Amino acid sequence: MDRKFDIVIIGSGFGGLMCASVLGKHGFKVALLEMAESYGGNLQNFVRDGLVFNTGLHYIGALEEGQVLNKIFKYLGLMDRLEFEMLDPECFDRIIIADRTYCCASGFENYAQRLLSYFPEEQEAINNYMSLIRDVWAKNPFLNFREIDPNFDYSMSFSNTGLMDAINSLTTNEELKAVLLSNNGLYAGVPGRTPFYVHALINGLFIQSAFNVKGGSARLADAFVSIIKEQGGSVFTGKKVQAITSKDLKAISALTADGDEFFAEAFYSTIHPAEAIKLFDKGVFRKPFVQRIEKMANTIGSFVLYVTLRKGVFEHIKSNIYYSKTQDVWGAVYKPEEWPKSVMMYTTEDKGLPGFAESATIITFMHYSEVAQWEDKQKRRQDGSYEAFKEERSARLFAMIEERFKGFKAASVSWFSSTPLTYFDYTGSPEGSMYGLAKDYKSGFGSYLPVTTRVSNFFITGQSVGVHGVMGVAMNSIVAASKLLDINELLKEIEGS
Repeated sequence: MDRKFDIVIIGSGFGGLMCASVLGKHGFKVALLEMAESYGGNLQNFVRDGLVFNTGLHYIGALEEGQVLNKIFKYLGLMDRLEFEMLDPECFDRIIIADRTYCCASGFENYAQRLLSYFPEEQEAINNYMSLIRDVWAKNPFLNFREIDPNFDYSMSFSNTGLMDAINSLTTNEELKAVLLSNNGLYAGVPGRTPFYVHALINGLFIQSAFNVKGGSARLADAFVSIIKEQGGSVFTGKKVQAITSKDLKAISALTADGDEFFAEAFYSTIHPAEAIKLFDKGVFRKPFVQRIEKMANTIGSFVLYVTLRKGVFEHIKSNIYYSKTQDVWGAVYKPEEWPKSVMMYTTEDKGLPGFAESATIITFMHYSEVAQWEDKQKRRQDGSYEAFKEERSARLFAMIEERFKGFKAASVSWFSSTPLTYFDYTGSPEGSMYGLAKDYKSGFGSYLPVTTRVSNFFITGQSVGVHGVMGVAMNSIVAASKLLDINELLKEIEGS
C-alpha cells in the first residue's frame, strides 16, 4: 500500500478532521492517523441500553445563518450533511446557584436584557461586560474573516488580561459575577490563571446561538470523514504514532506501533504538545523549550455520569444546566470534602415521547490524582476498589442533582461513569485532561502556543493551541492550514460560502 502523502495529520479529533478537510479541499493528499480503533476523538459517541451518549461535544454555537461557524461548516460542506437542533433560545443555559435560577437568552441584546431583569441595578456593569465580549470578537481577524498582514503576530489575537481582573473591574456584585462565570466548566476555569479571552470567545460563541447535533456528535465526525475520503484523503484507525523521523530540522516520516511508516512533505499534530515533541529524537527540540512545555499545567479531568431514564417520567430540559452549590462556581478548584462543587448536565429527548428525556449526562471536575492509583489497566480490572470508588462518587453526584431535581434518582433505570483514567485511555491526553494545556495569562509563553515549531514542516494544532472547543479548534485549524495556504485567500473563500 502506498504510504506517501502530501500531509500526515496525527489525531482524528475535531482539529485533525477540520485540518484535513481544509487542506484536502485545496488538493493536498492527506493521511489522518488515529491511535484508537474509532476516529473522532471527543466527537465519538457510544451506545448503552440502546441509547446514544456523547463522549465530549454536546452543543455548538454561532451556527445560525451568517454566523461564523455556519460559514465555516458551509465552506467545508458540512451543513448539507448534518441536522442541528436549536436549544431553547429563551434559556439555552440554565444557571442554578444554590436555590436561585437564571436563564441565558440567545442573541447579544437578549442576553443582556435577561441579565438586566435579574440585576436591574447593574446596567452599567452588564453593558460593559457585553462590550468586552464583543471587543474580543471584533479584534480577532479570523473570526471576522478580515484581511491579515503576512507579518501579523497571531498571538495578538489572544490578550493576556486575566479573567478575574476583567470581571472584578466591572462590578462588586458577587452574585452577578457568579452568574457570568457559572459556565466555566466549558473551559475548566481557574481564578488567577484563566485569560479573559478564553471566556469571551467561548461565552460569545454560545450567546450568538446554541445547537445540538441531531443523532449525536459522532455524526459530525462521520460527515468529516466522508468529505476527506471524497477529496482523496485517507483515514487510518489503530495507528498509534510512536516516532517521527527527521533530518536537518525537517520531518520525514511517521512510524506507527504496528510497523507502518508514512512519508509526507508536511506533518501536523493535534495531540497534546508534550506528547507530540516526544515523537522526535532528543535534541531536535531545544531543552529549554521541552522543559517549558512539560512544566505547563494541564486542565483538570472530569468525572461523568451517564444515566438511562425511565420512559415518560423525567421531563426533557431543552437547556444546558450549570449548577453550583454556592456563589463559588469554580468547580475545578475544590477540596476533597467539597466534591462535587458544581456540575454540568444535559438531557436527551425521547423522540418516541416528545417532552420527556430518555437519558441524562452529568459532568463534574476531578483531579487525576484521585484515580492515579488505578493507572495500571490490569490492576484496575482485578481490583474492585476502582469500581467501588466510581460507585461512591456516582452516589454523591446523584445526591447533588436530587437537591434540585427531585425524583431524578427514582427516574433512573441504570447508569455508569467515567473518570480521568477513561479519558486518558481513549485520547492519550496526559492526566486525562479535558482541554489539554491550561491557558495561563501569566505564563512565560503568554496565553497562546504557536502553531509553528523548530522543525520547519511540523505544525501543532488542536485544543492546546489558542482556544479549545469547536470554534477555538476551528480557528486553530485555519491558522495551521494557512502555513501551507494563503491565509487571506482562505478567509475570503470561507467568508464567501
